[in-house]
Amino acid sequence: MINEDIQYEVQVTNAYKNYGKKNVFNGLNMNVTSGSIYGLLGPSGCGKSTLLQCILGTMSLDSGTIDLKINRLKEVGYMPQDLCLEEVLTINETFEYYGTLYNMNKKSIEIRKSELYTFLQLPNLDNYIKYLSGGQSRRVSMAISLLHDPTLIILDEPTVGIDPVLRNDIWTEFTKMVVQHKKTIIITTHYIEEANQANCIGLMRNGVIIDEGSPQDILSKSNTDSLESAFLELCCNQDKNENYTAKDVPAKKVSQTKKLTQLEKNFDFQRLKALFKKNFQVCSRDYVLVFTLIILPLLQAFNFCFGVGVDFKNMPITFKNDEVNYESCQNYSTKGCILDESSNETMSCVVLDYFASHNYKLIEVKDREAGEMTMNNPGNMAFIYFQKNYTKDLIKYIGREEDLAESSTYIHLTNENFLFKNQIRMDVFKSFNHLINTTLNKCNNNPRTINVPMEFHTILGNDVKTYGNGIIAIFIAMSEFYFPSMFGLSVMSAEKTDGVLSRSMFAGVKLVELLTSLFCMCTVIISMEIVVTCFVAYSVFFNPIIVSSGLFLYVFVLMISGWMGFFFGVLTAVLSTTKVGGMYAITGLSLSQFLLSGAVWPVEGQPEFLRLFSQFIPMRLLGNTMNNVALKGWSLSHPSIIMGISTTLVYTILLVLLLIILGKYKKQWWVIQK
Repeated sequence: MINEDIQYEVQVTNAYKNYGKKNVFNGLNMNVTSGSIYGLLGPSGCGKSTLLQCILGTMSLDSGTIDLKINRLKEVGYMPQDLCLEEVLTINETFEYYGTLYNMNKKSIEIRKSELYTFLQLPNLDNYIKYLSGGQSRRVSMAISLLHDPTLIILDEPTVGIDPVLRNDIWTEFTKMVVQHKKTIIITTHYIEEANQANCIGLMRNGVIIDEGSPQDILSKSNTDSLESAFLELCCNQDKNENYTAKDVPAKKVSQTKKLTQLEKNFDFQRLKALFKKNFQVCSRDYVLVFTLIILPLLQAFNFCFGVGVDFKNMPITFKNDEVNYESCQNYSTKGCILDESSNETMSCVVLDYFASHNYKLIEVKDREAGEMTMNNPGNMAFIYFQKNYTKDLIKYIGREEDLAESSTYIHLTNENFLFKNQIRMDVFKSFNHLINTTLNKCNNNPRTINVPMEFHTILGNDVKTYGNGIIAIFIAMSEFYFPSMFGLSVMSAEKTDGVLSRSMFAGVKLVELLTSLFCMCTVIISMEIVVTCFVAYSVFFNPIIVSSGLFLYVFVLMISGWMGFFFGVLTAVLSTTKVGGMYAITGLSLSQFLLSGAVWPVEGQPEFLRLFSQFIPMRLLGNTMNNVALKGWSLSHPSIIMGISTTLVYTILLVLLLIILGKYKKQWWVIQK
């Protein structure tokens, strides 16, 4: 019953809420008098914490009203059931962070910190929270909820894990706060008997407050000497009441009081500064994250440049040279023209010397049959056989005589690795061209007389010598997407699952402030990664790049890639219930993009339907744009560059818009209530 002469700090009227078919509130009414301690008692799972969340505005009723006397979030101090604090911060840093969120100056923070240190018997303030015991961390959590001297204090199981003597001192201090400073305190507790010190008790069960009043009134009505006995009797009476049934939620919904979190101004630079400082401290102390974001991109750049797109080296090739003993070919050099009758040149040595100079491992066998048998060895790549009269018949070949069989070099190749076979075939043809050029140059003849009458001229990308030169840009773009996405996922998932974001929002933090602080941090990280990867790729391994005004576009495209990755990582964290699930999603998407972008195999080899899709994936667009800038020297005036940059910017903007929509209409997805 409501007394109109009494001022109520909190009033809950006819509240209904259900999860599926289960009614959590079933017409619940609750009245908290201003300047009092209200003890909310009830069995585990009866909805006490849910009721507190509804009062604070983080959850909505299906029907009913909640009226609060206060009208500013700063007037509320909330201690959740779980810790919901950054464990890698010290107690001092935690006080500073929340004090700044509440717009307290340094002097005020120091004064309150000293008072709370004495009142709650806190441990050394330089201790990291992760090293505190359960009871110590609960006391720090309580101190944070009282730091800004709020008018309404809501504490969810505040004395769990705290020794009885200190628990009694805390209740004594609560009583003093109510009497001397006119505070209003709502406490949920499992310790029924400690609620004797409350001014008013609400006994909650089956979605309603079955009784509400002072401990003395409840004991008197129940004619018992303990609150536990009174509670048991009230529960029995409720079960016997034939009128108690689960009620349907009224069809007509009644508007609730405007949520407290909506009453704060939308953007505050002081909160932004506090968030940036806190996030920097947290991330810099996560050594695995630092390694992943700074050291791993460096290692991956080295791994790529060392291991991808380079010529294969030290491949074993067996050979048999029936023209001359191989010892005679060591350090061989031609001295005269093989067309001279007095010449004793052995041109098979020129071919073998060419292969040796190109880092092949040459292994001599005793005869042709033994060489052909070596092809059964898994490590052998090819067998080369030179016949006895190889040089003499080569002269006949140059002279265009009829019988050329003896001038042939017999090559046996293994076909299990297509790339190995292609390189060996290419080097065989190059060795023959080298042989012809060497032969005819010594004879003062023009080598072009025997070459294929065709000339190749490279217009763009003259410095591209290996496959790796052509795909290094795609690799860098992929790195700048992947690592920032893992940063966004890691930080956002921790904020969400640990309850830190939820608690920060009770201190006034807006999602836009959090995202802005993380975006600024991520931009710094992206810049560092760009410097590291580009230094390795272009200064250490000398991958070709055209130095022009287009380099600004190159860096800008990389920044877009990083920003896109960051926003995708945050979106994944919001949509995922676990960090591991988000990591699988990001890794899977990144791998798919890398496979379809043309880095592993050209897009032109894909089926038509897949090629249409691959042309517009971000990594394909970014990689092509970067290649066109770095290898062709194109600038923003070229349509291809405009298309690549504008499309990826559209993707990034779409991600931002999606996050804005989720922040506005699905705010519950961003936090896990603790």
